[in-house]
Amino acid sequence: MRKRSGRRYRRIRQALRTLRASLVASAVVAALLAVMPGAATAAPQRSLGVLGSSIAAAGNADGRLELFGTDSGGGVWHRWQTSPGGSWSNWDKFDGSLASVAAETNADGRVELFGVDIGGGVWHRWQTTPGGAWSSWEGLDGGLASIAAARNKDGRLELFGADSTGGVWHRWQTYAGGGWTGWNRFDGGLTQVAADTNADGRVELFGVDGGGGVWHRWQTYAGGGWSGWERLDGGLASIAAARNRDGRLELFGADSTGGVWHRWQSYAGGGWTGWNRFDGGLTQVAADTNADGRVELFGVDSTGGVWHRWQTTPGGAWSDWAKFDGALRS
Repeated sequence: MRKRSGRRYRRIRQALRTLRASLVASAVVAALLAVMPGAATAAPQRSLGVLGSSIAAAGNADGRLELFGTDSGGGVWHRWQTSPGGSWSNWDKFDGSLASVAAETNADGRVELFGVDIGGGVWHRWQTTPGGAWSSWEGLDGGLASIAAARNKDGRLELFGADSTGGVWHRWQTYAGGGWTGWNRFDGGLTQVAADTNADGRVELFGVDGGGGVWHRWQTYAGGGWSGWERLDGGLASIAAARNRDGRLELFGADSTGGVWHRWQSYAGGGWTGWNRFDGGLTQVAADTNADGRVELFGVDSTGGVWHRWQTTPGGAWSDWAKFDGALRS
């Protein structure tokens, strides 16, 4: 009887050791998942519904545009103009994994990249010096599906997002280049967001709702309170904005059939023209402004092909589409 009791005790003790080791291993895996953007794909995922844009652009301190994107496997890539308004480098891959990206330039010229992983986690990294090396990824709290950024008149970045239920959120740096406030919720519901800054420093937020409706709201004074939502006509699936050299915002979008559209303020900070259609077909769009004031439009087509076109003169006519090598999430 004592031998059987001893064997039973040893079996129980071994089972407890195995359970303890399993719990420790699970805790280590959970800790790794918490600090790795790419690891979120290995964890249980919540549904995001419509994903935000797979392409984003921002301007370096010396005027060279930098382009960012995510591929169909979550890989994060970037390339940059080798001179202001000039030719482009090859694609360079970041570590980590994201589904959607946004980018903006800090007041001191350091580009900051924001992204959402497949589980909805929000991440950012930044150039440690203007045009220089990049920090590691750092997580922000909250969960989003689409993300956008713009810079306030006083240099503080403002971050916007739509979550998987359509909730619209924003937060901002407490001082230029500094830490972040908590998330603050707007009324309304969107699936896609874009933002840019008017000539007088008022940030304007654009978005697309679940039915493709296009909306915008704006700061009523630079860095201050916000207007209510106002609807623009038309229907889009992806949206982007950039500012012309004379201060007029220009809005771009791809509709559910791949049609590519744009419209612009008729004067800086003023009303909007009707929609004008580009040739070609895209599913994702991004835009920014070259050092000489020429807006450049970037996009991804339904096969993942990456394209761009640009104003041939500031505020003027547009070039034909030119294709980049590589492929991003369509």
